[in-house]
Amino acid sequence: MSFSTKKQSLSKTSLLKSMQCQKALYLYKNHYELRDTISQVQKNKFNRGHRVGILAQSLFPGGKDCTPPSVSAYDQSVQATKALVQAQYPVIYEAAFKDKGVLIALDILVNRDGKWYAYEVKSSLKISQTYIKDISIQYYVMRQTGLEIEDVFIVHLNGDYILENDTLDLYQLFKIVSVKDKVLKKQGQIEKAIEDAWATLRSTKIPDIAIGEHCFKPYTCDFLSYCWQGKEKSPVLHLAGTSLAEKIEWITSGVTELKDIPKSALSSRRVHAQFKAEMQGGVYIEKESFTKFMKGIDYPLYFFDIEAFQPAVPKFNHTSSFEPIPFQFSLHYAESEDAGLQTTEYITHPGQDGREEFLTTFIQATQLPGKILIFNTLLEKRVLNILIETFPKYKQEVKERLKRMVDMETPFSNDWFYHSKMKGGYSMKNILPALVEDMDYRQIDINDGMNAMLIYHDLWYEKDESKVRRELDHLLAYCRMDTLGLYYVFKKMREFWGCSDVVM
Repeated sequence: MSFSTKKQSLSKTSLLKSMQCQKALYLYKNHYELRDTISQVQKNKFNRGHRVGILAQSLFPGGKDCTPPSVSAYDQSVQATKALVQAQYPVIYEAAFKDKGVLIALDILVNRDGKWYAYEVKSSLKISQTYIKDISIQYYVMRQTGLEIEDVFIVHLNGDYILENDTLDLYQLFKIVSVKDKVLKKQGQIEKAIEDAWATLRSTKIPDIAIGEHCFKPYTCDFLSYCWQGKEKSPVLHLAGTSLAEKIEWITSGVTELKDIPKSALSSRRVHAQFKAEMQGGVYIEKESFTKFMKGIDYPLYFFDIEAFQPAVPKFNHTSSFEPIPFQFSLHYAESEDAGLQTTEYITHPGQDGREEFLTTFIQATQLPGKILIFNTLLEKRVLNILIETFPKYKQEVKERLKRMVDMETPFSNDWFYHSKMKGGYSMKNILPALVEDMDYRQIDINDGMNAMLIYHDLWYEKDESKVRRELDHLLAYCRMDTLGLYYVFKKMREFWGCSDVVM
């Protein structure tokens, strides 16, 4: 594809990209092959947004859909939209407009009494500044084509709405908020952004823009690997406890090794722990606190993990948008240090409400005495407390389990324990391979909690049962890795606890 062909039009996406970084726009239009692979998480979020957008169309029924047959056929959508606008058709979905090479598609365009109203749908609970910028671009292009817009709205999810009687009330599920005042204030900025974007695309060379916080805000750039090549592995970048701005300033000034960072940065306890471990290529342990924590844990023990999904649209009675719904757990039980592991796993088949079965299976599997070890108890405790509100007859048993729970994240989050191989990461994804040889989340198909949540949600809409079974097996393997990994991390921590030469 030639340069001139590539830059014939600017989409809303590419214009937003240019407002974050002109270099990103130039690469997107002229060196698309350098773009980072879109993550599965992003693909699943797009699917979620699309489903919410389709559902919101029911707020304005009977519309004509101008979605193009392919991404290269948007001119057809523009012509179809133009004809419908001229006919003053009452509702148009995916209304497409193009002016001076800038192409946009509005979710819903409504005509009432000869006046036009624009609606953009977002699968979120709040209206961000990025959303305002987004719809401001759409308003600008529509106005440039000569369409008078009476009002502009963002349609988003209502976090206070609770599903009752298995009946979805769309007028309660969605909030419709006028943002025209904010949009009008953005019009000068949008006009300049378009001018700047075209100026960038008229150039014959990649803009010389240094790395910075703009690489990550408001979104992580698609060309991060290209621009950060050679810098992404710097130990300085992985230094937790310091701001992104500080780390970028160090790297761009040539400070890429921890030994060269300013001594003033070591005042933070977290930075101090990492610095000490990194400089010695080993482990930092804050002896008194770590010893006290480890002394309080002994066999028999459970190792437990929950996975929950957060549907944008409530699926079960007494739930709200993005409320965590547990769909699986993994549990390992060790009676003693030398005993074998007993395993219990549970997963709900997509499309079913398995909350009560989930709860009773967990209660049955934890009847024996023993502390229940979890890495970061926040989700588990929240989910279980929500469940006993829904199923109060299990309240006594669940409360007893909650009292037995121990958060194994504590020594890491409080900087009592740090291994140099964690590379500034404090999640199990970093801790497990750092402490346990030959165990790494990269060995399994699903290796991220956000991805697990979104994949499970997508399975609700999957027709191929063989794919459903395959993905459920992958989800079980992921959750199992969390609990089995925690078991081996705990055993390794006990070894360090008894090894005085690494305690500082």
